[in-house]
Amino acid sequence: MNDLQIDYFMAVATNLSFTKTSEELYVSQPAISRQISQLEKELGTRLFTRNNQKTELTEAGKLYFELFSRYKADLINTKVEVDRILGRKRGVICVGFLEGWDLFGIIPPMIERFNAVFPDTEVVINCCGVKELATSLLNGSMDIIVTMNNSVNMFREFKVTEVAELDKILIFSAAHPLAGKSSLTLRDFRDDIFIAPWQIVDKMIIEAITSYTRPYGFIPKLRFVKNHESTITCVRNNMGVAIVDEWVWAKGAEDVRWIPFRAKDIVSIARMSARESEQNNLMEKILSEVISEQEAARKTL
Repeated sequence: MNDLQIDYFMAVATNLSFTKTSEELYVSQPAISRQISQLEKELGTRLFTRNNQKTELTEAGKLYFELFSRYKADLINTKVEVDRILGRKRGVICVGFLEGWDLFGIIPPMIERFNAVFPDTEVVINCCGVKELATSLLNGSMDIIVTMNNSVNMFREFKVTEVAELDKILIFSAAHPLAGKSSLTLRDFRDDIFIAPWQIVDKMIIEAITSYTRPYGFIPKLRFVKNHESTITCVRNNMGVAIVDEWVWAKGAEDVRWIPFRAKDIVSIARMSARESEQNNLMEKILSEVISEQEAARKTL
């Protein structure tokens, strides 16, 4: 098994077409078929079923596609980490963001401005939950993070800079019985299940959600799921509602509705106080500027 065989397999699995893959890679179909046949022989299983009309992954092919996808991602991340450890010329700065945010207005200008000063430093982006962000900053796998202030302001090791104040919103499915009604408030959803990611199941999140609903006269029924993506999936499929930040990407989904309510949260940039560097200082400055500009533009809409 070699990387060429894996690359050809991944390309065909993505296109579900040997012809399209041949055209994209400028490689003959027989050459691609030969490499994939060798891969199938080594793995001891068929990866594709083919007829005159279509090409499909077998069940084994689907499993190997997932495996090789993870392998490719892990290989890239490992190479980046090795370069960091060995101090090679091309530097790396890893920036973490809270999962679920719509970052289109932040990441492109952030990278452009940073690389204008440090063109030989690669910017790596990771998105995860609040606890994983804080842990990654502590263990050095991330250099700087953008997250909720209440998840980092208790760490003495962190340099924390507040950069934005976000409204909290309630999101719910377009299939919800209340979706067509106007002038809704949080109280209208007092009988619903409130979904939250389990990674942040602790006293902080329970108290936070309860503090949002208490002014509306009720204590929410909570259900915890594995991660933010699971939260959004449950909401979109009308399995519950969720309290999120207004930056959440799902706010713009066709099958999601949302309402604001009287609550705000603070977004902060955090980094280790002991890890001073020109790159970290510049990235903090750029992030502060870009976020401020985005918020100013958004509030004028």
